[in-house]
Amino acid sequence: MSESSKVTPESSSSPDGKAKSEGALGRIFRSFIYLVLIMSLGAAAYAGYQASQAKKETKAGEADLVSKFGLTDSNPKHLAPMYTDKAGRLMADPPTDASQLQNPDTLVVAYDEDTDTDSQPIDWDGFRDFLAAATGKKVTIQEYSNTVEDIANVKAGKIQIVALHAADAPYVVNNAGFIPVAVLGDSPGAANGNRLDIATPASSPIQTLADIKGHNLTCSTPISITGYRAAIAALLEKAQLRPDVDYTVNFSLGQKKSIKGLIKGEFEVASISDDKLQSMLKSGKVKESEYHVLYQSEVIPRLTVGYVYNLQPDLAAKVVQAITDFKNEKGTPDEGTNKQMRFYAVDYKKDFEFVRRIDDAFDPRFGAKNAKDKSKPGEEAKPAEAPTTAPAPANG
Repeated sequence: MSESSKVTPESSSSPDGKAKSEGALGRIFRSFIYLVLIMSLGAAAYAGYQASQAKKETKAGEADLVSKFGLTDSNPKHLAPMYTDKAGRLMADPPTDASQLQNPDTLVVAYDEDTDTDSQPIDWDGFRDFLAAATGKKVTIQEYSNTVEDIANVKAGKIQIVALHAADAPYVVNNAGFIPVAVLGDSPGAANGNRLDIATPASSPIQTLADIKGHNLTCSTPISITGYRAAIAALLEKAQLRPDVDYTVNFSLGQKKSIKGLIKGEFEVASISDDKLQSMLKSGKVKESEYHVLYQSEVIPRLTVGYVYNLQPDLAAKVVQAITDFKNEKGTPDEGTNKQMRFYAVDYKKDFEFVRRIDDAFDPRFGAKNAKDKSKPGEEAKPAEAPTTAPAPANG
């Protein structure tokens, strides 16, 4: 081996050798830093993914909770495809085929019984006799509960005249051809109807709808519009508060029970019917100084009466005339005003606008099989599930 090819200790520590060694170490260090950086970015990305998934799961869970209380994404509902509305009334046109028109020998009247009063506001026996005389038909009376069977009977023409809760009217209009013509009141028009009050005890620190967050709302029953549906919809629309997510719900099982519990301080917030509140104020059972109203809704029509869309036109005209002519002298006066109530003509498109907005916010299958199965008075409520026999939405 030549002298020039020998490697000596001195050559390994030469400036060139030292530079090569430091360069290798630098490359190793940079590779390590890159690896650490890549791992950190990967960990951050995974953590972000996990957080995103957790957020999605939380939102899905919240949406599921809210849906169990009947709320859905608010979308305007429309007439079922089998109906037409050429005049834009939001109600079904009568059939153009005369063979599809009804002219029965017996008219069946079905009415929704008011379970929150000791006696009914309408003298139904008197109405039956008055309608029979006005139409020349035999008339029978039966109760209406807005069940699947009831709605199917309206749609099939087995019930020709229906008096039902305003909250239930839009679904029956859209899916069974119901034509609302009048509402119960003590003066003409729907402006004398009822309103929702969301109230607190006078001493409550809750001063706005937004303040309800984290507190409990007491409702009457899941099928009540002023005692439940309107309040749930209003809190979502006005304050973006969702049941069982932003506040809890319990049921008193009665409007008067809600008001009494509120006054006694047993309930933090209550969804109550203004006409029941006014009645109790008038009777001295409640004082204005004992409560504070956070929110009062637009007018909600009371009991709504109408006929099926395919009733023979001349007969339909006689029915409408009888409804608005019936004086109801033996009916129960209004609780708040003590005035005699009767049916007054109504414009469904205009006067039911607020009711339709509430209906748009709710799953049409929603309701309670039996409010008493959900909770005892004052107890926290389980979400009120849609009945298994409830009608499925036709559209919207």
